[in-house]
Amino acid sequence: MEKKVTIQDIARQAKVAKSTVSRYLNGGSVSPQTRRKIDEIVRKNQYIPNTFAQGLKQEKNRTIGVIVPRLDSMAQVEMLRGLDSANQNDTFLIANIYQDPIRELAAIKKFIAQKVAGLIILTANLTEEIRQTLLDADIPVVLQGQDEPDFARVMMDDQQAGKIVGQYIQTLSPKNVLILNVDQKLDWAIGYERFQGVKAALANISHHEVITTFKRQTAKLDAAKAMGKQHYDLVIGATDAIAVGAMQAGFELNQHPYYLGFGQSVYSEIVSPELTSFEFNFFETGEQIYDLFQKIRNEANIRPVKIVIPGQLIRRASTKK
Repeated sequence: MEKKVTIQDIARQAKVAKSTVSRYLNGGSVSPQTRRKIDEIVRKNQYIPNTFAQGLKQEKNRTIGVIVPRLDSMAQVEMLRGLDSANQNDTFLIANIYQDPIRELAAIKKFIAQKVAGLIILTANLTEEIRQTLLDADIPVVLQGQDEPDFARVMMDDQQAGKIVGQYIQTLSPKNVLILNVDQKLDWAIGYERFQGVKAALANISHHEVITTFKRQTAKLDAAKAMGKQHYDLVIGATDAIAVGAMQAGFELNQHPYYLGFGQSVYSEIVSPELTSFEFNFFETGEQIYDLFQKIRNEANIRPVKIVIPGQLIRRASTKK
């Protein structure tokens, strides 16, 4: 295997100090004669500098740390695709923190130590320690998912989604409703804000709430347990995956209530009946996150900007008899 040429090798061949080669690679002051000499050696050896390492040494680079709560989420993956689509010659370092605030804090501190150009954090909730760490870092930060006024952020309009879904629920005239929600301590926007309007619409309607997880299989088991005890004529899942888990449980129990979810995923149109869902465009959300990051990186002293992403209710066969 051919040995990779190093800065030390170039310095030895050019008969200059290693620091001179480093200045040359970083665009620093080098005499014309020395520059021509190093140019020839670099060309001859087809040397490609490590731009990431250079960025660390310069305390400035085009590497962005991206924190993702979980990579098994279609919404998160679509946002990452949107980020990549809008990317303008940046490099993304992605950390999956498994919805664990301890891992999230560790990843943030690691990225800061690596002197990344900034952070994009797709987050469910920020602890006070994470919030303070980000404020102390003094680097561009964009959040997705939570309304934190100290930071630039991009949010889904979960409150409006809940209101629209609540209005639609009333047109279905349900008598007994099952809500499959997630712990608001893990995700405030989904677990609390998304269901304010839903619960307001159900104020005079019998309903039962079960706290489950984002995993479809867990939601299926939790739905089966609830549906095995009584019949519901409407089941609402906090996400499409949760709603589909409930749908699978209902089929096994030979129950056929209406089903309704939230999100924009392949689940909506591959299940039968197709799932009614309040949908957000997560790909475009990713593009907007990157555009906002570019803006705050390039403009000094910009006030924290809040972008709210609207969605729309797509009615499909799961709420039709």
